[in-house]
Amino acid sequence: MNRKIIAVTACAAGIAHTYMAAESLIKAGKKKGYNLKVETQGSIGAENVLTEKDIEEADLVIIAADINIDLMRFSGKRLLSVKSIDAIKNPEGLIDRAYKEATVFGAKGTKVGKVTLGKTESSFVKHIMSGISYMTPMVIASGILLAIANIFAFQENELGQIVNWGFDKSTQIGFFMSKLFEVGQVGFKLMIPLFAAFVANSIADKPAIAPAMIGAYLVNDATYLGTQTGGGFLGAILVAFIVGYLVKGLKKIKWPKVLQPLLAIMIIPLIATLIIMIIVTYLIGNPIANLMDGLYSGLTTLNETFAGAPFIIGAIIGAMIGFDFGGPVNKTALIFGTAVYTDTVAKFGIANANFVPQTASQAAISVAPLGIWLASVLFKNKFTKDEKISASSAFGMGMVGVTEGAIPFAASNPVQMITASVAGSALAGGLVSIFGVKFYGGIGSPLGAIIGYIEQPIPFITWILSISAGILVTALIIGFWRKPVEEEDIEGIEEIEVGTKEIIERNINSDKELFAQNHIYVDENSTTQDEAFRFIASIAKKHGYVKDEEAFYNGLHEREKEATTGFNDGIAIPHSKNKTVIAPGVFLIKFKNKIEWDSLDGQGITTAFALTIPEDGAENHLKVLSTIAKELLNDDFRNNITTETDTKHLYDLVKEIKF
Repeated sequence: MNRKIIAVTACAAGIAHTYMAAESLIKAGKKKGYNLKVETQGSIGAENVLTEKDIEEADLVIIAADINIDLMRFSGKRLLSVKSIDAIKNPEGLIDRAYKEATVFGAKGTKVGKVTLGKTESSFVKHIMSGISYMTPMVIASGILLAIANIFAFQENELGQIVNWGFDKSTQIGFFMSKLFEVGQVGFKLMIPLFAAFVANSIADKPAIAPAMIGAYLVNDATYLGTQTGGGFLGAILVAFIVGYLVKGLKKIKWPKVLQPLLAIMIIPLIATLIIMIIVTYLIGNPIANLMDGLYSGLTTLNETFAGAPFIIGAIIGAMIGFDFGGPVNKTALIFGTAVYTDTVAKFGIANANFVPQTASQAAISVAPLGIWLASVLFKNKFTKDEKISASSAFGMGMVGVTEGAIPFAASNPVQMITASVAGSALAGGLVSIFGVKFYGGIGSPLGAIIGYIEQPIPFITWILSISAGILVTALIIGFWRKPVEEEDIEGIEEIEVGTKEIIERNINSDKELFAQNHIYVDENSTTQDEAFRFIASIAKKHGYVKDEEAFYNGLHEREKEATTGFNDGIAIPHSKNKTVIAPGVFLIKFKNKIEWDSLDGQGITTAFALTIPEDGAENHLKVLSTIAKELLNDDFRNNITTETDTKHLYDLVKEIKF
């Protein structure tokens, strides 16, 4: 089975566990017959770096790290993130678990805790969004036609004052615009039945279209119902789901073979239409119509009575749009906006329709991805190279009104990104609402001012400035929240590769050697790990590498509690970074007795590289010392270092390492 797996390993110190985790995964991959490549991000820097081709061809990504890893380059790949110790302890189990539990990173459906980003798993919402997708072109076309015709309906007197609304049909332009207005009205009359038809189609396929369309028309015909208004969007949803599941049930009946050719085109549509007509007429028509009449009258009164109501409503809708980047909350806001707009157009006409929820949702929809892009421009030092590339992609998606461009960033930093997105989106939604902007149709981004039809106090400017304010707030929150990216110290790494002597001269401001021949010891007495730590602390103090022997001994124990430092084949790298360390040092200890250690292979330890790491200015020293852990991945080196007993030969072996 030629499965391709890539992985990244990293531990907090960047010394032992980074390489131990890598070795464990590589061996487990070979054992399973998988093609597995591991990038290590140790203190010496990234090694065995994954290429674009590696990532593209990979079936699976495993991140075994105790530090924050930039995941942007893995967008769209199945990924599982765990601690480094998980890879060290049970690498085969981790690989099996990854194949079962890994989820696509940065794509629709990415989960952050209990929040699903960019996708809704609710079948209810999916069916409704299907209906909206078919209805939207009719809404946009009808709305724009009505808006254009409406401009020519206002009649002025000689002083330029508007004295009447209506079309002067005695003129060619007046007659044409009156017909254009009628066409727009037809579109708005049909859009809700069309919506219901395709919601039902989503549930039960084509046989449900006709009965749902007829039922939705009836539930929205005030004359038929004998009410003041129709049942609106809610009535259409009820009709669509009743018809959808009714047809689904009828399709499951074992009909006689002679009738089967007629089921889809006659029998099922006829039965379903008759049943939904009875349900609308006698059960749901009047109650829903009265409910919708009170609801929208109250909403209109609220907007007219309280000056701040449009801002509050718009801000809430905007915040919902920015919360989960196309997920269930986002979709709920979009559905609500569409429902209010279509219902109030049907009830009050285009001139008095409630545009607030729909306009707010469209203004907010591009804020998150464009906010990320702006943050990457304003705060360049806080974004990695991969994040800047992803931010550019987010810009393209944001400009065409696709919120999902923000998902990779939300997956990496959910609290930060959701907070920034909600704040900026709420501001954009609130501003367009309080300014009375009316979104008829087009692209929900700054481009909507050009590609679409939007009424606004100052043409183009109001829409663009309102959205830009939200984008800026999002960008500033992201930028100030993030920490600067630590750039690779290329010069320092190059110096490390020169050799131990030059490193000591350039990078380590100490008169003590990193490793000397008298740093090699044979411990004849220790039989336990505790006794081994006592011995290591004593020789570190003896050579003047630590000030407090007891504190260093305790530091070794504390480090071991985090995760084992035991490699394979009887080798360990006990180490401690704390304030008692004076200078970095490497000590090689050969134990006469096997020391029980929680090592990778469960064997006792016979050889240890003990490391002292200063707390202050430890970065360069960690880079040097991490090469020991890397060298231990070499089977030949491990074999030589464990079997050799001559001090001079051991010294020569260690000195061969390019620290």
